[in-house]
Amino acid sequence: MRLTTLALTAAALFAALPAQAATMPTLEHIQAAVQAGVAKSQAKMQSSIPIPVKATSLQGCQESQEVPGEVVCLVGMRAGMRDGFMVLPLRNDNGTWVGVERKDAKFAGPSPAEAQAMIRAWAREEVARNPEAAKDVQMQEAQSTMQVKAVNECDVKRKTGYLVCDTELSVPSRPEGIKTELTFMLENAGWRYVPR
Repeated sequence: MRLTTLALTAAALFAALPAQAATMPTLEHIQAAVQAGVAKSQAKMQSSIPIPVKATSLQGCQESQEVPGEVVCLVGMRAGMRDGFMVLPLRNDNGTWVGVERKDAKFAGPSPAEAQAMIRAWAREEVARNPEAAKDVQMQEAQSTMQVKAVNECDVKRKTGYLVCDTELSVPSRPEGIKTELTFMLENAGWRYVPR
């Protein structure tokens, strides 16, 4: 009985947060959170050697699929002489974005409908560029009948920031379905399919 009351109370609290959850951190917020995290780590390690860490770009943020109340941001980072992309979990603590110490945070890829629209548009562009490709059955299916059933777990490629997602497709010629990896890139304008 107590758990049910607690769950209902938590649900009511989170239901009252959509305005706050809709606000996502900016690159400046993320940089401030990174600097605060670096300062905290240096104090803990009692190190006087400054660690130059900087958030250099922000691909985008979304609500965390793993931890309610957190957001995850796909961020370009520079640490010393090394550059790369990572998923940075954050939470809003009384109006200040703070980093969350959690390894391997996940960033969700596009929805199946978005992925399907991108692949169909790509296939149409390929056929327009190379009319010979129109004879290929797979290209014909990719343009019109291929369906993206699911975009599952995605891994962020450190060097490029691309998301490689486990994806389930179906086409009329393969009714049992196809499990494959598709690559997507998040840009300011939204998702983009990255062909192999």
